[in-house]
Amino acid sequence: MSSCQDNESEVVAEIKETLEQIEYVPEDYHLVLTDDFNTFSSQNWSKGLTHDEDPSIKMIWNKNKGGRNLLNDNYAGYLIDDNVYINQGYLYLENRKETIQGADPDRTFEYSTGWINSLQKINFNGSRKGVYIEVKAKFPKGDKVWPAIWLIDDSLSRAWPPEVDIWEYFGKFFNTTKKDQMYMRFIYGKWNDKHDHSVPINNFQKNYKASEDWHIYGYQWTKTSMKWFIDGQLLHTKTKGVDVLAQDWPDKTMCLVINNGLLNVVNEGNTVFPNALVLDYLKVFEYKE
Repeated sequence: MSSCQDNESEVVAEIKETLEQIEYVPEDYHLVLTDDFNTFSSQNWSKGLTHDEDPSIKMIWNKNKGGRNLLNDNYAGYLIDDNVYINQGYLYLENRKETIQGADPDRTFEYSTGWINSLQKINFNGSRKGVYIEVKAKFPKGDKVWPAIWLIDDSLSRAWPPEVDIWEYFGKFFNTTKKDQMYMRFIYGKWNDKHDHSVPINNFQKNYKASEDWHIYGYQWTKTSMKWFIDGQLLHTKTKGVDVLAQDWPDKTMCLVINNGLLNVVNEGNTVFPNALVLDYLKVFEYKE
């Protein structure tokens, strides 16, 4: 009898969890993609900065100080595929403290890190058809950590900007006194004349205990606004023509980049290694026309 009760309790808990997640989704949006990270899906993701089958499809790294395994010299960690792994249904993107002799770029690194991208795999244009992205995650903490979930141009004539930093966490913000901030920002304009509309959540780890507790992080992008949510609570809105000039509003097909990271100019301080950005799932919803 107790076994039946246990099974019933498990079913009720699963239904409750499902309902809790569904209520965060904006009205009139339907699910188009789910990745539960039970396995690493090469259909959805490539590791590092390039496409896994076509290395000519790649993120735009700094031609002088970056390379296939380093976006630019703001980062301290050399990208290694082994730092991306699945464990018990969770995706881990791990920072490790270890000496690495890099090949591209060719120099010695004191750290390694894990990145994934959805170049030419998962992409969308929220200005053409509204999109809502939801992830259940834990973010690492520590002065040096710099994890992020972000969007970049996924067109064949890839350019930067635009860049939408959906969730970009800084244990310590470069060479400043700012600490423990989660940024929600949009970078736009041109390479040599970029603009940045950024809004931080201050005391992020202190208030959310985000390295210990799971939270559901949501982002909605439409032709008129971008909205950021944590556990269903609206935290920030950028409005076309108000916060960002209408002509600068993103209207490109964009893909996802998800990475752990370490800031080059920040000391380790209270950072513990290894540390990881951990994802339970990612879901993409589109507006029902």
